[in-house]
This record gives sequence, C-alpha cells and structure tokens, in this order.
Amino acid sequence: MSSFPIRSARQLAATREEEVSLDFDAVYARWFRPVTRWARALGCRDTDIDDVAQDVFLIVLRKLAGFDGENLPSWLYRITARTARDQRRRAWFRRVIFGDKPHRLDALPSAALDPSAILERKQRQEILDGLLARLGDKPRVVFVLFEIEGVSGEEIAELLEIPLATVWSRLHFARRSLMKMAAQHEAGGGQ
Repeated sequence: MSSFPIRSARQLAATREEEVSLDFDAVYARWFRPVTRWARALGCRDTDIDDVAQDVFLIVLRKLAGFDGENLPSWLYRITARTARDQRRRAWFRRVIFGDKPHRLDALPSAALDPSAILERKQRQEILDGLLARLGDKPRVVFVLFEIEGVSGEEIAELLEIPLATVWSRLHFARRSLMKMAAQHEAGGGQ
C-alpha cells in the first residue's frame, strides 16, 4: 500500500493553483495594484503610495512561507493597513517636527492644461483630501474603495472581513458625513 494520499484530478488542480498563487512573484504581480488602491483608501498621500506598497511586499516576502493560505486578500489588506498607518505616523512626525510640506507630482506644470485649470483641480483635490481626512478610518476606507477605486461592496466585505450590510452602512455614513462637511465648507466661504 502506498504512503501517498490518493487525490482526485480536481484536488490536484486545486493544489497546483494554490501553490502558484502563493508564489511571491505571482502574488506581487496579481496584488500590487490592489495594494496601492488600499493604501490610497487608507489615507496615504499619492507620493507615498508606491513606497508603502513596496514595504508591504517586503513584509510579504518575509512572511509568505508562514502564511496559512486562508483569505490571501484579507491577509494582504491587514499588512497594508498596518504599513499605511505607520507611514502616516512618520509623515505626521516629519510635518510637525521638521515642517515638511507634502510634495505632489501632479502639481507639476502640464502643457495639456492651462494654469487656472491646474490650480482649480489642485484646490478641489485638497478640499476632498481634507474632507476625507476628517472622516473616521472605517467609513473613509469603504468610501474610497467603493467610490474612488471602484471596488465592489462584496469585495470590500471580503477584504475587510465584515458583513456586506456593514459595508453599505459605512458607505452611507461616509456619503452623508461628506455631504454635510462639504456644505459646511461651502457655507464657511471655502475655508
């Protein structure tokens, strides 16, 4: 009698697919873009998003061998959330202690837009960033993932490991809060 377990063709295919999906290069290729989207949703500045994603994948490279294979997107999201939180803390510290100003690549001049359009776009982006920063982490993440990044509610629920109804309630709360804050911003003369 053989000591090897007898597996069906379906089990062998699933095992091969799982092995491929846990190969670092495959994980990196498949999940780099979603990790950058999550970092944006978690409040990272545009100029820091690629750095955060690289930090995430350095952690993944170290820990992938010990990963149990259960819910890879959620595991990656949790690593991204912790890395983004640490990055935001470092950025806050640099701003407070050293007075660093955020540098934005999209603020560079473009031949395609006239200066007034560039200024208007920059001002709208700063207003949105400010309003999003005033939201709590949980509703902000759901709002940015759903409204800006185009992630479905079902994917967000799986990613955050929360019920779908919670996704919708956080999204509703975020929309309502943003509308209220935007109205207050307008009433205050845009200040």
